[in-house]
Parts: sequence; C-alpha cells; structure tokens
Amino acid sequence: MPALISLNLLKLQQSYCSSTGNRDEAMKQVHTHYDNLKVARDAPPEVIRAAYKTLSHKFHPDRHGGSARATQTFQLISSAYEVLSDPERRRKHDAWIARAEAEPVPKPAASTPPRPWNGRERRKKPPIATARAASRAAAASLRAPGITAVLWASVALVGTMLVLLFQR
Repeated sequence: MPALISLNLLKLQQSYCSSTGNRDEAMKQVHTHYDNLKVARDAPPEVIRAAYKTLSHKFHPDRHGGSARATQTFQLISSAYEVLSDPERRRKHDAWIARAEAEPVPKPAASTPPRPWNGRERRKKPPIATARAASRAAAASLRAPGITAVLWASVALVGTMLVLLFQR
C-alpha cells in the first residue's frame, strides 16, 4: 500500500508540475530550491516530499560509488528539501525570490555586432615585422658565446657518456 501511495504522489507531482503554467520568464532568471527539486512554486508539501524522495534515491552517493558529483547533487537536494519542508523557511525563501525577481536585470553593454562571416575571410596573420623580430631575437640568443659554449659542452658530455656506456 505505501508503494502505491508513493507512486500516486509521484504521478501527482509530475502532473502538477507539467500542468501549472506559472513558470514564467522571471522564474527562469533566478535558480531556486523549487528548481532543485523540480517542482512548482505553489506545490503542496506532499509533492515536495515525493520529489525529494525520488531525487534522493536517484542521486544518493551510495548508489554512485561515492561520486563527488552525486554527493554534491544529493546535498543540494537535501538543503532544498530542508528549506521547503519548513513553512517559515519556505516563506522566507519565497520572499527572497520575489525580491530577486523585482530587481531589474542589467542589460549587457552595447557593442558593435560582429560582422557575419562570408566564407572568404581567413584568420589574421601576425604582421611580418613582428614575426621577423621574434626570429631575430631567437637567433641572437643562440649567437651569444656563453650559451653556445654550454650547448657544445653538453653535447660533448652526452657523447662521452654514450661511448662509455656501449664499450662495456
């Protein structure tokens, strides 16, 4: 019998969440505990409890081998249920949502729109002067007498080590 009640509550939750049309654009701006449990804002406690039970079974860390992502999701679901199951905390959460949605959403700064790509443009190459300057700097560093001497000494040392290694 309890499994039947749980199944009925799950069906009630799914039909209630899909049939209510109160999920307007403003709600999508603010991520809430209702979104974490995937229920409507005016969902009754039975629906919230059924959603919590379903999601907690699905994302329990023991079912996922202690996965960090499953643990994080489970904690998120648990904290959402803690808030929404307590009437006082739920009222405060609803007030926070109302305040957050009442604030105007800042518009992005106006900028020039990007030109549409016509298929003929290529990736810009660096200026020739910059490429030549970089190659000259690399060549100059190799011409320094100190660095060249160190390179030749290391080549001679490696060669000597190889000769000694293969003589044995």
